[in-house]
Amino acid sequence: MVALAFTIALLGLSVAVAGASGGQSPTTPNGSTAPNGSTTPANTTTPAETPPVKKTPVKAAPRLYRIVGCVSTGIGAVRGGPSRREVAIGFDDGPWTDTPAFVRMLEREKAPATFFMIGRQVTASWRSTLLRELRDGDVLGDHTWSHPDLTRSSEVRGQLLSTIGAIRGLTGYRPCIFRPPYGSYNSSVLQTARSLGLATVLWNVDPTDWADPGTAAIEQRVLAQVRPGSIIISHDGGGSRSQTLAAYPHIIDTLRSRGYRIVTILELLGFRPVYVPCIRLCDGLGIKRGQVPRRAIIRQAP
Repeated sequence: MVALAFTIALLGLSVAVAGASGGQSPTTPNGSTAPNGSTTPANTTTPAETPPVKKTPVKAAPRLYRIVGCVSTGIGAVRGGPSRREVAIGFDDGPWTDTPAFVRMLEREKAPATFFMIGRQVTASWRSTLLRELRDGDVLGDHTWSHPDLTRSSEVRGQLLSTIGAIRGLTGYRPCIFRPPYGSYNSSVLQTARSLGLATVLWNVDPTDWADPGTAAIEQRVLAQVRPGSIIISHDGGGSRSQTLAAYPHIIDTLRSRGYRIVTILELLGFRPVYVPCIRLCDGLGIKRGQVPRRAIIRQAP
């Protein structure tokens, strides 16, 4: 009985001690409580959790489109456009020594033009100039391979097709307009041109600048002949064209002061440019979809 009473007394004392401690977890030497109830060495910190890395979604580069040609309509030779206050300028017989200066002049004037080129002169050395013309919004046209009188030639198709190939091979652009040398054509020439997708484009304003009449004469002749919808013929090749080059800034400024817009022959005649998505290289010609002209035809790349 005495042993039993002593055991009960010891159990009561243990319960009292536990109640006095309040059931608290063990504390660390510096008074902090270990997270798991165990004792943690003093001055020890728990490593902070590393926040998850946020991945920024990679945006795909916008698809770019480049001009590769145009589509023309009409069955006859065209001398002018609709009677609107628009004028188109065509430069013949390039590319030539003065052609880069013409391109720079047009850039300064913020005016487009159409360049009718002789195929045998379209060599690799002119590639950057022709691409620059396309980037500026200029149009490339066919002016035959060697500048013959086509009404006396038995090689009309070859003259036109060889020039198309030279331009396309160098720039990726296929012309859809053609200007016959000397303005000389007949029904056979028209039919052959149409079969190759070429519209025959002549002119109704001619300052005969090829004869070097002087800058003032070139200016006066152009400005006297221009009417709404006019197509002007001048030359960037075939000889020194410094007089023509000097005349056009004043011509362009005067036409604008008269309320005319300077446009390409494609725009004047309502022909449609053709664009395709760039697959590899755009040759500096790539533009976003929203920059493609509204009337353009967009085709899938071959």
